[in-house]
Amino acid sequence: MRIVRSGAFALAALLAVVPVSLAAQVELGVKGGASFGDVSNKGVLPGNLDTRTGFAAGVSVGLGGGLVGVGGEALYAQRGLTGDVGEAKLDYLDIPVYLTVKAPTGPVAPFGYLGPQVSFELKCTNLDVDCVDDRRSTTDYAGVIGAGVRLGTGTRVTIEARYVYGLKDLKLSTVSSDDSFKTRSFLILGGLLF
Repeated sequence: MRIVRSGAFALAALLAVVPVSLAAQVELGVKGGASFGDVSNKGVLPGNLDTRTGFAAGVSVGLGGGLVGVGGEALYAQRGLTGDVGEAKLDYLDIPVYLTVKAPTGPVAPFGYLGPQVSFELKCTNLDVDCVDDRRSTTDYAGVIGAGVRLGTGTRVTIEARYVYGLKDLKLSTVSSDDSFKTRSFLILGGLLF
């Protein structure tokens, strides 16, 4: 009987502690910053072309309080390019999921991450580019790699840099070519983790 009571007490204590320890390993956050978007194969587009500077903002969740964890986000991000005759604006909802590696070094902790991303096109405005072609998918896939630093304890500030390498042909057509066009982005983000 004593063993049963001890076992019941241990089970109740474990059930009370597990949600607390799991909650301590879940990080929720908000982040935002600058997005420098580009499209590969821009040599066939008209005029002098350059990177489109925009913004990215959204929410994040991370799991794992140790050296290795996983994370995910939902970010509104602007990509595309600018030129003499206008802009090709591609705005997306990015959903990256990544493996994180964190150095638990106290109030200043570096981290890195790597993983896949799916992006849903929300808006496309063109510069001699056909955005409404019925052959063109509005879903993009990419690889994401990034690194940054966490500052503080409790509510933490993060600063990070990220590269997004688009993998899917956007099926954009220009006057001179309909070769493969893929997105490329560099983001500088700041955030708060709770």
